[in-house]
Amino acid sequence: MTVWLAALCLAGTVGILAWTVAHPRRLPARRIAPYTQVARARLGAPVEATPQPLVLGEAARRLLGPLAGSAAGWLNRVLRVTDTATLERRLRQAGTPMTVADYRARHLRWTVATPLACAAVGVLAGSTLLAVLFLGLGGFGGARRLPDQLRGLTRRRTARIRSDLPTIAGLLSPKIENNKSLAVAVASLVEVGSGPVIDDLARALHTTAAGYGLAQAFEVIAAETPEPSAARFYRFLATATTGGIDLPKALLEQADELRGQRREEVERSAAKRQMSMVIPNLVLMAPVMILFLLAPVPSMIFGH
Repeated sequence: MTVWLAALCLAGTVGILAWTVAHPRRLPARRIAPYTQVARARLGAPVEATPQPLVLGEAARRLLGPLAGSAAGWLNRVLRVTDTATLERRLRQAGTPMTVADYRARHLRWTVATPLACAAVGVLAGSTLLAVLFLGLGGFGGARRLPDQLRGLTRRRTARIRSDLPTIAGLLSPKIENNKSLAVAVASLVEVGSGPVIDDLARALHTTAAGYGLAQAFEVIAAETPEPSAARFYRFLATATTGGIDLPKALLEQADELRGQRREEVERSAAKRQMSMVIPNLVLMAPVMILFLLAPVPSMIFGH
């Protein structure tokens, strides 16, 4: 019963801290400040320079503020908690349909439920040490599970972007040659295509519908894409909107260059996989071969 109570208290503390970090509340003084500015300004001093009374809470904040800020920063890095804009960008980069609220709610559930489940395994094993150890490991694993999953989705989407870029550049070239307009060619390609690059181009078109120029829209998706080669390609399209270059020919050259980069990447990956296949053979077969070679040595030396 003591172990269960300790596990529940620790899990509750972790959950409350995670909820506080994910949904911080503003101080009451900051919430009511807009309603008291006029009255404070009539006192004869600027609103920003109005002295504040130094109470116990203010003294504690000034004394423990840096330490609490460091602890909150460390907790944010462990739990992978970021602001709303950064989290929205990461979700878009991963290509997941989750909203920020759904992601934070799911992250909080994993952070709270995983240590409880792991501590229950330790309690069933009848060991307090295992219960505490599993509780800590479960808290760390539950806090990192969803961010690691998001990172894996981003990695796979980035690989898909590198694979699709040469094809997209090659398909844009004849469409621009026929339509004489980059916006029309991109719109026609978005209508029939699919994939992460097509999603980025569709978002660029939606951005232009919101009042941005086509060059600015390409710059926006270039700044948010996780793949450097895609960022260079989008910036090239942004530069091409000003004219002055033979865009169909330049796109074909871009496609050839991207295809060459992709080929080199596949060759490097194949070489790494070959080495990773040789290492287990060496680790497992080398000791066996050495034993077979050394087995007849005693009989050869001692004659037995």
